[in-house]
Amino acid sequence: MGAPVVSSGVFAPVRWEPRIYEGSLKQAAVVRSHVRRDLSGFAPGLVDDVEYTASGGEGGEVVRRLSLPEAGLLRVEVADGGFTDTRPVVAELSGDDWFTSERHRGLLMVSALAKGWGFYPVFAHPTLNLGLVVWADLPVDPAQVPAGLPRFVHTA
Repeated sequence: MGAPVVSSGVFAPVRWEPRIYEGSLKQAAVVRSHVRRDLSGFAPGLVDDVEYTASGGEGGEVVRRLSLPEAGLLRVEVADGGFTDTRPVVAELSGDDWFTSERHRGLLMVSALAKGWGFYPVFAHPTLNLGLVVWADLPVDPAQVPAGLPRFVHTA
């Protein structure tokens, strides 16, 4: 195993072909299955983290993108193409609320797993709201990246 490299020995970024899903909770199992297939050869713990991070979209169509933009970093992006008047935040729950709440814990988990996370509009426009892309950068040991990954991984 070793990080993807070009002939000069320098790290080469890798992108996976995006996948599109119906935005519903019933699609979560399909998303997880695709993550396991797309990340075959990666450490099981990293695959688990990506499964959790990528399967949280709901509402509208969801686009999932994976990339290795730099050595040691796997970026997961989930774009929700629906209108939203809210922005993702880690919920401010206290005490037993964390144990009894059926929502609002996802970003807390993602923020604990990721080196960083954030969001940006699907299309930056002053009046149109076409959805958001939520991203998370997960740490990956460059020595654990399967050797021979192409610069673009076809997923179909």
